[in-house]
Amino acid sequence: MAATWDTDLVTREGQAIAQEVEALGRDMILGPTVNINRVPLWGRNFEGYGEDPYLSARLGVAYIKGVQGEGAIPSVKHFDANNEEFERHRIDAYIDARTLHEIYLPAFKAAVQEAGVWTVMSAYNKLNGTYCAENAPLLTGILKKEFGFKGFVISDWGSTYSTAPTVNAGMDLEMPGGAPARAMIASPRSQLSGNSGTWLEADKVLAAVKAGQISPATLDDNVGRILRVIFVSGLFDHAHTAGGEVDTPAQQAVARQGATEGIVLLKNAASLLPLDAAKIHSIAVIGPNAAVARTGGGGSSLVRPKYAIAPLDGIRERAQGVQVTYALGVGMVGENPAEDTPEARAKALKEAADAAAQADVAVVVVGRTSKLEGESFDVKTMDLPAGQDELIEAVEKANPRTVVVLNTGDPVTMTRWIGETPALVEMWYGGQEGGHALASVLFGDANPSGKLPVSFPKKWEDSPAAANYPGENLKVNYAEGIYVGYRYFDSKNVEPLFPFGFGLSYTSFKYSGLHVTPGTVAGDGPVEVSLQVGNTGTRAGAEVVELYVHDGHAKIDRPVRELKGFQRVELKAGESKALKFTLDRAALSYWSPEKQGWVAEPGRFEIQVGASSRDIRLRAPLELTR
Repeated sequence: MAATWDTDLVTREGQAIAQEVEALGRDMILGPTVNINRVPLWGRNFEGYGEDPYLSARLGVAYIKGVQGEGAIPSVKHFDANNEEFERHRIDAYIDARTLHEIYLPAFKAAVQEAGVWTVMSAYNKLNGTYCAENAPLLTGILKKEFGFKGFVISDWGSTYSTAPTVNAGMDLEMPGGAPARAMIASPRSQLSGNSGTWLEADKVLAAVKAGQISPATLDDNVGRILRVIFVSGLFDHAHTAGGEVDTPAQQAVARQGATEGIVLLKNAASLLPLDAAKIHSIAVIGPNAAVARTGGGGSSLVRPKYAIAPLDGIRERAQGVQVTYALGVGMVGENPAEDTPEARAKALKEAADAAAQADVAVVVVGRTSKLEGESFDVKTMDLPAGQDELIEAVEKANPRTVVVLNTGDPVTMTRWIGETPALVEMWYGGQEGGHALASVLFGDANPSGKLPVSFPKKWEDSPAAANYPGENLKVNYAEGIYVGYRYFDSKNVEPLFPFGFGLSYTSFKYSGLHVTPGTVAGDGPVEVSLQVGNTGTRAGAEVVELYVHDGHAKIDRPVRELKGFQRVELKAGESKALKFTLDRAALSYWSPEKQGWVAEPGRFEIQVGASSRDIRLRAPLELTR
């Protein structure tokens, strides 16, 4: 959903999920995840909204409003700095105050102050020496006092390690509780991973109150926060009961639109795409992710829908009158030992190359599975699973009209074959409608409009956090500071494979007429940024217009540009529309360690508008006088 950059659609997604949750008789959704994608290897990157705090904040707010508008309770997570799964119950993230406030806190702040989120889930990890579940500066100082959070804090499952310190820090509800909690922490696997719990059971809490370790006023606040949400959400008057309809046609339509809008066209040499079913006679669909619907990554977010459309099924359904053949090409690592022998691999590779050679077009669908990318473990390498690079090379050698489709939640290494690849599509994990969505883009029924919510490095070593991951002795130093993602690549002149915000279309767009009004501003007055965007191609399409702010005069080091606005606009062929953005003082500010607060230094800023962080089309000055 992050790749859609479509806040209205994300709100509708939140509504649809909330409706299904309530139809099952449930009250709460354990999401959204707004943790920043710090490293390409984080096992839960696919759950979040990318590498940028502004983008994550806007999409997180949209989702929360959709969920709460239906009366379901969202839980924005994981507060804070759950950016790797490696030893997540024990790892201690050391992050300076500026980096916390500029990168890792804004999405949570927006969830509280703009969406009025009802619950916040704490993270497993430690932050600057203290477990997040018992971190008073984090839960009370920042969340409840600085942000003004009125809801309640819940622990992630099995992430509490004490009674009085946890309650006094600002934890309101421990999860799970009762028999499920005791069963979980008794499990050898849970003990090995570091799970802990049952610290906030009634007898332990009351004993701490009696001993003077927890004040009655603190306990009243804990209970009051939970009751407030029960009343405000409407649960007190209208409890959710199971029996409603799930997976309605309207909900399926949201799933289809989300999967379609999220697809990113990364390369399209000689306009190989879209495919014209009237001109091609045969398509070879190849790869370990072609005939199986890989709907999502692993862990607590994995959903098993009533149906799921695989890429092969979607292509066959759409390509009526075109011969569609299928070849595995290579078995998926860990799925079928019979496909992993040298003989089986050689046979499958030859079958794929032969199928490609005999077809007008080859479509290779590669990627990972929920067993290779998911919660509780990080991805081992940016490389595709074994044999998939060789498969792509063999197919491209056999057929120069090859489309490579990535079915992943993270960037992958592509340097071995990207130079020979005419067309490249990132479909992510497309959910139940992923196959239909992919086919609609491949055949031009839908014009791709997705943009990357993360930078794609050429190799792992180019990642800004590569030198500080996963840490040493259960401590990880976020030494890259605020230079996460494109802030690093653009400021340090490291060329990514594909930049943040990048995505191609089957049409073209022209930006013009950038105006900043007023051009000089004092104090907290708003600034209006306006421009024209026109579709100069022959197809209808949607463009995501990105607004960045450059500050070249601050006393403190700042990134070369930072995202402060975006709009998705749909345009017919030849159509133009006027867009307007409003910037406030916060859009010009950085967090000052010296003043322990947000500062916008007077001077000249540059407003930059473009199609990605590396494709700035228009620039205009803005003067801040005080």
